Amino acid sequence: MSKLHVNQIAGFLKKNLDGKVDLSDYARTKNKSEREKVFLTRALSTLALAHLTEKPLTDFVQNITDGSIDGGIDAIYFSEKDKKLYLIQTKWHDDGNGSISQGDMLKFISGVKKIIDLNIEGFNDRVKLRKKDIEGAVYDANAKIILVIAHTGSEEINDLVRSDIDEYISKQNDTSEIMTLEVLNQSLLHKAVSAGLAGNPIDVDVQLLNWGQLREPRKAVYGRVFVGDVASWYTTNGQKLFEKNLRQFLPASTVNQDLVDTLLKEPGDFWYFNNGITAISRSLDKKLLGGNQTDTGTWECKGFSVVNGAQTVGSIHAAYIVDPKKTGDATVSVRIIEIADDYDAFGLDVTRNTNTQNSVEKRDFVALDPEQERIRLELIFDGIEYTYKSGAERGDPDKHFDLTEATIALACNHADVGIAVLAKREIGRLWDDIQKAPYRNLFNRSVSGPQIWQLVQTLRDVEREATTLVINLEGRQRLIGVHGNRFIQWASFKKLNITKDTLYQQVSANIPQCTKDALTEVIEEIQNSYSDSYPASLFKNQAKCKAIASKLVISPANPSA
Repeated sequence: MSKLHVNQIAGFLKKNLDGKVDLSDYARTKNKSEREKVFLTRALSTLALAHLTEKPLTDFVQNITDGSIDGGIDAIYFSEKDKKLYLIQTKWHDDGNGSISQGDMLKFISGVKKIIDLNIEGFNDRVKLRKKDIEGAVYDANAKIILVIAHTGSEEINDLVRSDIDEYISKQNDTSEIMTLEVLNQSLLHKAVSAGLAGNPIDVDVQLLNWGQLREPRKAVYGRVFVGDVASWYTTNGQKLFEKNLRQFLPASTVNQDLVDTLLKEPGDFWYFNNGITAISRSLDKKLLGGNQTDTGTWECKGFSVVNGAQTVGSIHAAYIVDPKKTGDATVSVRIIEIADDYDAFGLDVTRNTNTQNSVEKRDFVALDPEQERIRLELIFDGIEYTYKSGAERGDPDKHFDLTEATIALACNHADVGIAVLAKREIGRLWDDIQKAPYRNLFNRSVSGPQIWQLVQTLRDVEREATTLVINLEGRQRLIGVHGNRFIQWASFKKLNITKDTLYQQVSANIPQCTKDALTEVIEEIQNSYSDSYPASLFKNQAKCKAIASKLVISPANPSA
């Protein structure tokens, strides 16, 4: 049967990509079977990308990098919308047997290392043409890297080969899940081809508790749904569930972790704390089961899609996997609106409006701290405007700063580099609870508005100087400068010997040299001690950053301050 599946996949690729895949490097090859296998190997990478992104095969023909000196990377694609860099390796097995060898896996890992270090000069021209894609991902601290192994074999990757890639990915994910592996074998690829790639519409039966409905002007139902049922939606359909949504599930979000924690610690309160889920469906019909009783009812939903609440659904799934027994009986509010046509303007309005309503973020609760108003009032006397509420108008930057800039300046001046790491990794954590650390370590009665303004001015100069220096760097050194910005600012503050009473004018002349020294030392230490670490992940790791900090030469440039 596996041979039949391979032939069907091959037929699909030939039908859709014949004449579209670049085979110019094999133009003189007389061996027809060899040329065909190259075509299928390259076409397979577009099938993998089409399956993972739900876009047409032909969208990815230009992303093929397979050829001599490809470093084991057969295709490269960066989705700016989802902030995902896909690095693909493909293996075509005519007989449908096998998977991927250890040699091929090690070559792939080596190629990935060079790609994310921007060390691509030794690669072929196809890889170099994807430089913009690569830079778009590696310079973005929020981008994810998806490693993809696609093969037409029916066998699983053996444990020895799998351990190589798992070990490498684990090193990159020591602070957060920045890199993941997708393995698409013959079975998955055949299913993708069978479904026509775009996939069939999602049809689900939704059991609503305490339900109600609207008949005019649009048909809609609402009620509570068991968390276990919602988790099954995601298990079965994955990101396709959010096809009509403005964004996919963002697993690294602070808000998502809060949702997961609530479900695991206080499942009974989840319904009270969560805003719920909005979905649309092309048809919405109640099943006879349950009659007209509103205690419970099951609705048959065809063409079902979540348009608001992707983070809620994904977080429910994550919590359910951890403890299905504890979370399964929790409920969440769900409303489903019938949209008869995919292109119904009203359906687009539902998606847009449910995703653009005002939301309250953690920084908004900082406005409840009276210390913030004290700081603002203290600065008025100096003609400086400080805004700590979201949406406040910005004034002249020479006489204005806001909560975010104040937080970063205080974090970079804190004795503990871990606070600066938090400012880089997840600044929202510094505003988690205005009654305790780390927020109180920064904003408290001992810190005055004028002192913060002096730090902000110093931070701005350090940031400008570092940016100028980093622009002139290349490859991995530049990556270190970009992703290590907060750490470098912290190290520069230490070299400047900043105290709470230091005035900007006292240290401004020393900022260029101290910033340069800090950047040079940080790059040197990372190259020596963490050459295999991806900078975007490294500078979010508390333990590693503290180890680097301990190696820096902190020789105060302003000992009299």
